[in-house]
Amino acid sequence: MKDHTHNKEPKDSKLCRLIRKTITINRKEIGLEFADVAFELGLQVGTLENKLKPSYANGDLTLTEFMHFLELTGDYEALRYIASKYDFTLVKNIQSRAECKDIHRLVDNLAIEGSEVFRTSKKAMDNGYLSEDENISIVKGLEELITSANEFKNQLEHQLKESKNGNTNF
Repeated sequence: MKDHTHNKEPKDSKLCRLIRKTITINRKEIGLEFADVAFELGLQVGTLENKLKPSYANGDLTLTEFMHFLELTGDYEALRYIASKYDFTLVKNIQSRAECKDIHRLVDNLAIEGSEVFRTSKKAMDNGYLSEDENISIVKGLEELITSANEFKNQLEHQLKESKNGNTNF
């Protein structure tokens, strides 16, 4: 049987340092110490430490552990490093989750305002006559609906402008 172990590429010490640095720097932001990160990755502290030591040849972070690490920290410096090592550039293809949450909120507001105008208008028309109070209520609802629609439109235009300006890089 052939010995394949001599074909294995050595650990990338810079990548190991980047991951350790990310844990150290971001621990305040993510609220996790090194031991917590190890636990989140399903590892013992010593195992994670060994996987991040360039001199330790018997263990690397698995792809699943690395992906979970990226999700956990939200820091993509290590991924950027890997991409640049192979002459690639990472480009974000969607807006950040915070911006997506903003869009969800704006869509919800738009739907709520639209439903409110529809409900108020249908209720007002049930008797076949539109009173002055009903008319004012519908106009106010339409103004709120237009405001919600404009906020939604402005957010979408802003994101489109940002993506055209190339501001979607990691």
